[in-house]
Amino acid sequence: MAKAKYISDFEREVMRIGHSRGFNAPEIARFLKRGKMVVYNHINRMDADGTLSDLPLCFVADEIAEAIRKANQ
Repeated sequence: MAKAKYISDFEREVMRIGHSRGFNAPEIARFLKRGKMVVYNHINRMDADGTLSDLPLCFVADEIAEAIRKANQ
């Protein structure tokens, strides 16, 4: 049984962006305030589905990547 609410579409986008920009799952999890295993599982699932590389607009990805970087300083 899940401990928290379901992963939102925005959180999936953050995972895609973080993964594509070289952040690891614990760094992405800290930004999302989620468990690292949740992030690992969703990244693996998106990779298996072939949707991991479906990124939003470049300027959006840049902003989110910068926010992840700042959250992990």
